[in-house]
Amino acid sequence: MPQHIELQNIVLQAERALVHGVSLTIKRGRVLALVGGSGSGKSLTCAAALGILPPGVRQTAGTILADGKPVSPCALRGSKIATIMQNPRSAFNPLRTMADHARETCRALGKAADDATLIAALEAVGLEKRAARAEVIPI
Repeated sequence: MPQHIELQNIVLQAERALVHGVSLTIKRGRVLALVGGSGSGKSLTCAAALGILPPGVRQTAGTILADGKPVSPCALRGSKIATIMQNPRSAFNPLRTMADHARETCRALGKAADDATLIAALEAVGLEKRAARAEVIPI
């Protein structure tokens, strides 16, 4: 597991330049928040680090390093780093229970969405009082 991941001078383009020379360092065990106005390139910068740029967007300059060595974003994604994108459409609905949200996700992924499966998933991540937690409303 790398001790730090660096983005150096990342440049992203589509029909025009979108991100201009972004550099940052993410240290192991730490959280990094990118803050900026709408359209400033926060989400694209994260997508570049993970190798998941949207169609039509390409990285034209810059390097991604793990402990000072060049690395492919695909080698990092999921096993070493992850991102939580800001997307209001993906937020929890406070009128639905956590079980409702979990079932919706399971169905979308073609997975079982029965109570036993949900309780087993809550157990797998170490939550206590699993049955009660499933019926909690996210606020």
